[in-house]
Amino acid sequence: MENKVEDFLKKYEIKNENVIVGFSSGPDSTALALVLSKFAKKYNLNLILAYFNHNWRIEEAKKEVQFTKDFAGKINSVFYIKEAPLDCKKNEETARNLRYAFFEECAKKFNSKVVMLAHNKNDNIETLIYRIIKGTSVKGLCSIPENRDLYFRPLLDISKEEIYYFLRKNNQSYLTDSSNFDIKYKRNLIREKILPLFAEINSNYINSIDNLIKNSIASRKIIDSLLNLEFKRLIKNNRIIRSKFLKTKPEIRYEILNKFLGEHLKNRDYKTIVKFDDFILNNDKSKCSINSSLFLIILNDEIYIQERKLKNGAEVKINDVGEYRFLDIVFKIEKYENKIEKFPNSSEKICFISSVQENIFPLTLRHRKNGDIFSPFGLKKGKMKLKDYFINQKIPQDKKDEYILLCKENEVLWILGEKISEKYKVKSNGCYKLSYYKEVDYERY
Repeated sequence: MENKVEDFLKKYEIKNENVIVGFSSGPDSTALALVLSKFAKKYNLNLILAYFNHNWRIEEAKKEVQFTKDFAGKINSVFYIKEAPLDCKKNEETARNLRYAFFEECAKKFNSKVVMLAHNKNDNIETLIYRIIKGTSVKGLCSIPENRDLYFRPLLDISKEEIYYFLRKNNQSYLTDSSNFDIKYKRNLIREKILPLFAEINSNYINSIDNLIKNSIASRKIIDSLLNLEFKRLIKNNRIIRSKFLKTKPEIRYEILNKFLGEHLKNRDYKTIVKFDDFILNNDKSKCSINSSLFLIILNDEIYIQERKLKNGAEVKINDVGEYRFLDIVFKIEKYENKIEKFPNSSEKICFISSVQENIFPLTLRHRKNGDIFSPFGLKKGKMKLKDYFINQKIPQDKKDEYILLCKENEVLWILGEKISEKYKVKSNGCYKLSYYKEVDYERY
């Protein structure tokens, strides 16, 4: 293990550095910090153990903090400890975002260009299996990168078994996170339930799958090299030349679009990219929505990305029944006197609200604002802040601002496509029928 880590330091020329070590007190990060301490003098490395307390396991965290302080003293390093706000969401995505923000804070505080993380070969396998199950590409088969920006992972070529052997050989203790065995977390489910089945087919499955990852990395490098040449041929001033793009093979067009749209369209898959490809093939003067803030434009033989020309806080006043346009949707409100045979599901683009409320107009279509309140359907009494509803529903932060709301002042009547207000649910005949649809995905100029 020592040889592999030293080879890693040489490969990336890591010396004369303040090195942040992402530390949890578990076996992996303890082994990483310990092995780095053995090379600290030789390569002039100042180690800083960075421990982030997520406030999930109060009693265990106290022991981990003390272990971090004691271990830092043992290896003659600095420690830096911070904890998450008590009111933050308790989910894996939030925890990861907070943790990486903490690492970057540490890097600035200690003037460091290197953050060492303790992902190992087994972690790499688990990540790959998770991506395959969820759906991935050749790039996804490369699994966890060895280096990206200031993050370095010296243990990616080292198995868990090797780590435990290294700790035993050095008579080094560590702590165990009890949540690592909770299979409600998908990575734990893969580790505890799925991977043992792999071992029944191939006892050496870790190295076999690791070889697949290495082959994928090599293949991806070849693809990227060829793709860079195609980018130079097809793209000028951040705009794709459409006439050249149309003469390009479909598989290359796919990769070009995947890279071109990448940072703007994070939750993309094969079908999404093909949809944009079809749009480009079939239109020579048009535009298509990428997301709530961007268009893909085709004009004058160029394909480019443009921000929607809408100010923040855009809203539409609704003073009576009729059709209204807001962003890329058409909203309709009409009187409805018939009996409702079946109420639509919350996720549908139609709903009914009571007309017994006096002076329901004026209403407003807009995005969320501070101070919005909501009485979600099913909440028999009272109301809540809209932000609390989003937190309870575990709505991702970037999605909260995308929801379109039908409001009366600061009271939300309908989160379009999500939920209506309990206060305005229909209890008798005579109501308003609300509906909306997106204008065609693309618009002619």
